[in-house]
Amino acid sequence: MTREEKYYVRIQFKLKIHQSIGQAYEDLFVEVMQKHNRNFRPVKPRGSTGDHKNDGFDKHSGKYYQVYAPEDLAKKHKKYVTDKISNSFRELRTFWDSIGTVKEYYFVVNDRYAGIYAEIEQELANLQAESGITCEPFLAKDLEALFLSLNEDEIISILGNIVITPALIADVDYKALNEVIDHLLTIELNYSAATGIPNNPIFEEKIQFNQLSIQPATLLRTGSYQKHAIESYFKLNGSFLKEQLKAKFNTLYKNGVEAYTNQEQANDLVFFDILNLAYPDNRKSIVDAKIVLMAYYFEFCDIFEEPKRID
Repeated sequence: MTREEKYYVRIQFKLKIHQSIGQAYEDLFVEVMQKHNRNFRPVKPRGSTGDHKNDGFDKHSGKYYQVYAPEDLAKKHKKYVTDKISNSFRELRTFWDSIGTVKEYYFVVNDRYAGIYAEIEQELANLQAESGITCEPFLAKDLEALFLSLNEDEIISILGNIVITPALIADVDYKALNEVIDHLLTIELNYSAATGIPNNPIFEEKIQFNQLSIQPATLLRTGSYQKHAIESYFKLNGSFLKEQLKAKFNTLYKNGVEAYTNQEQANDLVFFDILNLAYPDNRKSIVDAKIVLMAYYFEFCDIFEEPKRID
């Protein structure tokens, strides 16, 4: 896997982390762990007894994991979370210690790369001092590190899509373009009336201003070469369609900005989030159409910010 491909899969995995809540995050965690460690065994809850606070373990090493992935960790009361950790740890030890000695306990949290509050760290430190068992948090960055250590086939099987490379788009497939546009028009989004398009957008300056890295920048440049295809499409279909799509892309962009504020490589995350949501299909013809549409609306400042000018 090339450096560029590695970068792309890391961005895609970060998007997956952000979009996974509750059981979806546990499923993602289990999938990565099973590929990373052949001794890892997930635990399926059974009836009222559940899984006795063990979502997966390695009996040979004595490592046990409990997954916690609320929709918004910051909104959870700190005492609720620390009580959950303490009670869960004690129940896990009581049931599982006779099956395989608990040597390490990991509280797996989907923190969405934001970190966890100090009270969680303190509670785990208290449990470790009391029990003599290693008790640590296991965060999104830790799951990402294991994911990136996997081989290429395993990585692609987790992402469930192909790696996009900025190969030249020779010609836009109009059937694929229709598919993407039809899908975008069916997405239920709340958006206001589209605003006017700037008269003189500057493509390269905008890439620099938005601090887009080499891969999304190259994809946008590549897509912009086919601007004529979009313009001819709109000539045939009228301005109403263009304005509808403009509003949809602008809303996808604003939703992405809200989701990834303060994240490392935030604008790259927003770019690939829009690319995924515009149509959940990564056949090359569909990807080409999505990139060309994004480049068009990028150029006219409906997605990403227009460079500020000083007169």
